[in-house]
Amino acid sequence: MAVLPAHRGGIAFAPALPPEYEKLAEHWPQGRLSKAYAAYETPFWRKNGCSGEALSDEGPVFITFDVSPGDAGPGILLGFTGARTFDPLPAEQLREQALEGFVTLFGDAAARPIDYVDHCWGTEEFAPGGPTAAVPPGSWTTYGPWLRKPVDGIFWAGTESADVWTGFFDGAVRSGKRAADEVHRALSG
Repeated sequence: MAVLPAHRGGIAFAPALPPEYEKLAEHWPQGRLSKAYAAYETPFWRKNGCSGEALSDEGPVFITFDVSPGDAGPGILLGFTGARTFDPLPAEQLREQALEGFVTLFGDAAARPIDYVDHCWGTEEFAPGGPTAAVPPGSWTTYGPWLRKPVDGIFWAGTESADVWTGFFDGAVRSGKRAADEVHRALSG
């Protein structure tokens, strides 16, 4: 079963899961992020010696990654934004605010993308609030073991249950392979 830990509490299991799973669901909330992507003719920031990765404690864009497909172009910046202040803005202000953040980090050339798109995770029905969990202190050590522990023939997968690359597609794939191996071993006796 590949479902967010926070959503496990919304599923009726018969018989009921052990109480630790309910506690996991309560203490493993989704993050509150959104994303903004800006595409440029080339990854211009590389010419300036920048990697495209940045952290900022100001503005709506607080972390960026270079997600360009190659060196020749296009250049694509991905910026994570704070959903609480970003999501309520009208569409034109979302773009303006995100580009302003990219300009602050990478210079005036960031103001002129060839394309722009943003994604407000809070609008997602099955992953509301963010692409992955944002667990509070103590949750990993107290509730983490219940992320993957099978119960009554239920095997858990999903990026949050990955041993490597938690929160990424790679982690989701790894967790699926791990869960499939667990099922195979259980069925093989």
